[in-house]
Amino acid sequence: MKIRKTMLALAVGTCLCAAAETIQLPKPDADSGVTVTQALKARRSTRAFSEREIPLETLAGLLWAANGYNRPDKRTNATGLNKQTTEIYVCMKKGTYRYDAKANALVKACDVDLRPAIADWQTFAAKAPLALLIVSDVSDPVYAKKWPTLTHYDAGIVSGNVYLYCAANGLATVCRGTMDRDALKKALNLSDKKILHLNHPVGFPVAK
Repeated sequence: MKIRKTMLALAVGTCLCAAAETIQLPKPDADSGVTVTQALKARRSTRAFSEREIPLETLAGLLWAANGYNRPDKRTNATGLNKQTTEIYVCMKKGTYRYDAKANALVKACDVDLRPAIADWQTFAAKAPLALLIVSDVSDPVYAKKWPTLTHYDAGIVSGNVYLYCAANGLATVCRGTMDRDALKKALNLSDKKILHLNHPVGFPVAK
């Protein structure tokens, strides 16, 4: 465990020097998957993942379902007071990217594979080809006054969207609160106003 923490700390140092890179995502397929009822029937948590990579087209649909725009100024997920402060980071072998929903693109945030920090002591999570990190920006004064827990509910709604998309499109996932938050915040250069709520390792299920 101590060795793993040391290696992660070295990776974080490298991460802060990440080169700018943007990946344009394909347009999400609005007709993919099954019905909502069928997806609810298939929804489950899975802790074993195939090493098979997720196609960019599928990732685009997953991110759109999680936190994309389904109207010019409204998202697929509801948010308290319509603040829309949720951010999604995609952690992969080649680095970590922030999902830019307006541009339908991935913007590189870190050159280093942060899946071990997502997994922390639950090493199974690092075996998934990618993990979604659900983050909220609580810099708006409303969160310090009347509604300090609104973003917790927002993150839960995003998590539900991730589950449904995965169930509808043959993907495996599990919602987790465990992660090395300090390492992730340092690696991604996130301020104290950014709250790391949940993460979702995502991959194809292991063939039986």
